[in-house]
Amino acid sequence: MSAILDRLVPEVREALEAGQLDSLREMLAEQHPADIADALERLEPEQQHTVFQLLDPEQQPEVLDLLGGRATRDLLIRLPVEVVGDLLDQLPMDDAAEILSEDVPELQDQLLAAMEADDAAEVQRLLQYPPHSAGLLMTEKYVHVRPHMTAAETLQYLRQVDDEVETVSDLYVLDEQKRLIGVLSLRDLLRQSPQTRLEEFMVTEVITVSPEDDQEIAARMVAHYNFLAIPVVDENQVMLGIITVDDIIDVLIEENTEDMLRFGAVESVAIDQPYFTIPLFRVLRSRFGWLLLLMLADTLTGTVLRLFDTQLAAVVQLSFYVPLLIGTGGNTGAQTVSTIIRGLAVRDIRFGDIFRVIRRELLSGLLLGLSLSVVAAVRAYTWDGDIEIALVVGLAIIAICTWANVIGSVIPLLAHRMGFDAAVVSAPMISTLVDATGLFIYLSIAGAILANRFA
Repeated sequence: MSAILDRLVPEVREALEAGQLDSLREMLAEQHPADIADALERLEPEQQHTVFQLLDPEQQPEVLDLLGGRATRDLLIRLPVEVVGDLLDQLPMDDAAEILSEDVPELQDQLLAAMEADDAAEVQRLLQYPPHSAGLLMTEKYVHVRPHMTAAETLQYLRQVDDEVETVSDLYVLDEQKRLIGVLSLRDLLRQSPQTRLEEFMVTEVITVSPEDDQEIAARMVAHYNFLAIPVVDENQVMLGIITVDDIIDVLIEENTEDMLRFGAVESVAIDQPYFTIPLFRVLRSRFGWLLLLMLADTLTGTVLRLFDTQLAAVVQLSFYVPLLIGTGGNTGAQTVSTIIRGLAVRDIRFGDIFRVIRRELLSGLLLGLSLSVVAAVRAYTWDGDIEIALVVGLAIIAICTWANVIGSVIPLLAHRMGFDAAVVSAPMISTLVDATGLFIYLSIAGAILANRFA
């Protein structure tokens, strides 16, 4: 993929600069829509518009469907409303709804009016659901059958289904009130004798989601059960639509990217855009708030140093080990946070497990601290030849590692319990907190063991 993109983008730019539009049109006709979309995202908006107009009409909807949010917006605001309406008609309606709600919300009414009435009505039904909800991801184009149908009748029916149906791998069995009563796979259908009725072998315990559920809940259910699609039903089990695995993959990528950014103390901006296409000011704005907060939190470290300035002045060697100790504590806490957030994400850990987690991390931190303290104490002794300093450093390592493990496990659990995204409690924040508290622990231990030197 990277090799194709590295070749395609320069070729497109060269053709545009040379005005060789006919040859560019021929070249694009041979490319995969996904590669064209990736190339478009790396062009300037005016270039995107020019290249998009050179595409074959059958390619245009596919390419539009694969573009990131910023490129989609830059492109659509330059196209006539009637053209955009026709393109949206050719997209899956859940993708059209996403574009109207997130990329060009100010054009929503105009574009809905430019779409075909049936498609516009379906999109409007999807738009009534909250942002990032399962309802906004679903499509109403799915295969539904009746329980009394035979296998032979069902196969004949499948030959006549709408071309816009997104998948036929799963068939949903509805009653007269359109309530979901069962599901069966195409594979199971093909194994049945022609006269077998669907109600005889359909699965009646169906896993579903509500349209108001968060999209991440739907995504994790699909991943957990290895589904290709998951049905969406209302409170009366009336079938509303399905969410297909291609949309689920997009959600998982988006959520994972968002968590990674937050874990690095960066607000998630333009997560579906290439690095160079995100405006610099937007990047700076996303990072400034967190950096300001962390900078203010770092003043706690300075406060601790001022509190123990007499001890540091009396025993200067103590200051030599500050980077080692707070660095080790910060790294230990960051490792623990990573483990806990992962456990919360895959639901291995719940808030009810908090005391089990604390016991486990307390023991883990103690054992890690004991192991590291030997190395740290030996290093301190070889530096200064002072057994008391070595003892202080060794004990501090044990205490700081234990404390960092506990705090790195408790804070994400508390954040999750209060409804916050645990990833927001990022490694930098934990590291900053452990720096200040770890320094206090270290200098307190030093004060107890070296009290005679501070007189």
